[in-house]
Amino acid sequence: MKESIRNKQIQDSAVIALCFLLTSTGYLAWTYNILGLSDAAVSDALTLVAAYLFQAAGIVLFSLTARRRGDLLRQSMYIIPSLYMLFLIPAALSKELIQAAGFGMVLNLLCGWIAGYYLWRLSARENASGQAVTLGVGYSISILASWLLSLFCRGVLYYSDSILIICLVLTAVVIFVIYKTPAQDGSGYDASGYEGSLYGSTEIPLRLQLPEKVSFRRFFILAAALIILFSMVNICGFGFPSADLQDGVNLEFSRLFYAAGLLLAGYLNHRNRRYGAICALIALIVPFFVLAVKGEPVSATLFWALSYFTFGFYSIYRMVLFLDISREKKLLWLSCLGLMFGRIGDALGEIVCLILSGHFLMQVGVLALLFIVSALLFFYLYQFLYQPEAKAQRSEREVFNRFSAKYDLSAREREVLRYLLDEKSNSDIASELMISEGTVKYHIHNLLQKTSCRNRIALIAAYTAERDM
Repeated sequence: MKESIRNKQIQDSAVIALCFLLTSTGYLAWTYNILGLSDAAVSDALTLVAAYLFQAAGIVLFSLTARRRGDLLRQSMYIIPSLYMLFLIPAALSKELIQAAGFGMVLNLLCGWIAGYYLWRLSARENASGQAVTLGVGYSISILASWLLSLFCRGVLYYSDSILIICLVLTAVVIFVIYKTPAQDGSGYDASGYEGSLYGSTEIPLRLQLPEKVSFRRFFILAAALIILFSMVNICGFGFPSADLQDGVNLEFSRLFYAAGLLLAGYLNHRNRRYGAICALIALIVPFFVLAVKGEPVSATLFWALSYFTFGFYSIYRMVLFLDISREKKLLWLSCLGLMFGRIGDALGEIVCLILSGHFLMQVGVLALLFIVSALLFFYLYQFLYQPEAKAQRSEREVFNRFSAKYDLSAREREVLRYLLDEKSNSDIASELMISEGTVKYHIHNLLQKTSCRNRIALIAAYTAERDM
């Protein structure tokens, strides 16, 4: 029996949550070690610039492997988490800055590979309409678990050696779950229909339409530039300075606001890709607010919470955009590049923060310039990304309404028809509509009579013929 969409979403959310919990827990343990071995500026340069660039490099390595040897990707995840754990031990325990930094860079390279894997897997296994929610839920569960872990050992678990034992257990769990829930081998692409998205409550995902004068290569470069700019603007306004952590800001608690932003962004992108994109653009205003009140007597925790909350919108948008592009072009290896470009933007934004630290007017000027370029580029790409999608949505609604009116279908019959077009079983329809299976059969009987169709297959064929007219 074909695996249900809901089961796939639960499995993929679990894989994302476990992988991100492993990598973020290791990253935080390493970051706290670096904080104890260096001053704030050096710590920021290592953990927020070099580390992000190494994560981007890890994603690139994964993407190149996915392009040429996709059949090896699942097998690699029996080895990579173990290597991650192997390098985490000296990275988190070393008392020499150079050693801790060196092992930490390899750690972040492997972190990028792991992130590339779960995005590739999500693109290979799951229908497009559910990917944003799966990402939001998976990341949020991981962040909540990370916060709960931070409460143990009187709030100093991430500073203690015990965190390595937890990471060791997580490594074993990640490998086990991946073994039990296989993805595709990467040699093909599951381009089947968008179950539940054509006729249900969610939107039709990306329908990329480029004019002749705009090649896909040019569009790809511009989309990459947009993600980099969005990430730079977000980081330029605040930068998540390590000095605040040394002054008592609770990082794990602040990240709960990141989880809230991720959940909301996942839902918005699930409902409509345009909503998610526009909210990501609007969120670019927040860095200006952060800069405006930075000198005021406001708790640093507010800056961390607000910046993390809006960061959730960029995080989901940059991943979903390239997941959609990879699906549209049927190229799985593109699916993880949104996060890669985002990490490059995060690192570049942090570099701007470090260089312009203490030069308020220059920082505002650079931020304003980046914002203007981001907005112009966004609206240029909007016509290729979301206007075709809106037209497709209107077209599909028109077909459905015309078909329903033609055969004088009641409101309940229209609801049942939506699920029939999604190839739902009688029991699934009954569960969704909270009615009995007998009532479902009654409505299906009426549908078949009104449309003069012998069975479901004939009904779907009649609808398809109506759409193709």
